[in-house]
Amino acid sequence: MRIVLEDPGGPGIFHPGERAAHARFGVQAQAREMQGTVASHLSAGNARFMASQPFFFASVREADGAVFTQMLACVATAQGTYPLVAFGDAQTFYFLLGEAAGARLWQAVAQGNGKAGMVFVDFARRARLRVNGTLRLAAPDALPGFACPVGHRLVEARVEQAYANCQARIVHLKAA
Repeated sequence: MRIVLEDPGGPGIFHPGERAAHARFGVQAQAREMQGTVASHLSAGNARFMASQPFFFASVREADGAVFTQMLACVATAQGTYPLVAFGDAQTFYFLLGEAAGARLWQAVAQGNGKAGMVFVDFARRARLRVNGTLRLAAPDALPGFACPVGHRLVEARVEQAYANCQARIVHLKAA
């Protein structure tokens, strides 16, 4: 028996492409049930999970419509290793993007509307957090006292949706 708490006739949170995928795979009812698990902000648990990861994936739509995905990792310099993310509040986090290595990602953000999908995955625990939102260059005073390392930009991510994904398709990896 299924208990649907969301209004099936309501506006919904899924974009047309997501709704098409739900229909294709016959999971519309499950998707309706999951709407209530999508938050417009990060919880303390989400933040701890994100900060504990060594990398995450960011996807953006390029000017030609193609989706570009880049893996982003902690930045190591001669002065030390920077954390993967820093948090401003429950709807804002920051990360470093290399000017050279992140040029294609940044170009897509600059040419488009800044919309991005980010995925944080812990392969050992088979846990995954999806964060949808917008990216933009962070203001110089976004993180008081922070000096951006040479060759990098500080990027601000504004959270629109945050939710855990099903672990069914996550490969369980063990550290070598």
